Amino acid sequence: MSTSTNTAGQAQGGSTVSAGGLFGAGFMGGGIAAVVNLVLLFGAGAAGVAIVGEFQPGQPAAALGAVPVLLSSIIPAIPGGLLALILTRVASQKAALIFGIIAVVFTLLSLGGPPNVKGLSTGGLVVMELMHVVAAAGIGGMIWRKLSGK
Repeated sequence: MSTSTNTAGQAQGGSTVSAGGLFGAGFMGGGIAAVVNLVLLFGAGAAGVAIVGEFQPGQPAAALGAVPVLLSSIIPAIPGGLLALILTRVASQKAALIFGIIAVVFTLLSLGGPPNVKGLSTGGLVVMELMHVVAAAGIGGMIWRKLSGK
């Protein structure tokens, strides 16, 4: 009879999870999210939905551009990868579960950002909220898959 134990740095499927693997998964998810979010940005513009608002307090209203969308879709992979790496060290057997719960909580909290943009139309708000979900699903989903060994 054999027992399998999950030691630090192992995915729940039993394979070893490296820092590079976690960050690679996060950046791959971020890259996919960036492409989808750019399609949403340009598709919204083509459909006549303007994403214009006061993105920085005290600054004049501006249109949301491609560079902020790209950066906002990819940069969250860094804290996501760090969190996943920490979880593999302190809670290896439940790292994927804990990461998934934290990712959902942060996704829900991030949905509070777009409503705070002054002057944003309802259509712009919907597109920005969808972009947040896409980024979270891309990055969180890929890291979660890596953690769970799928």
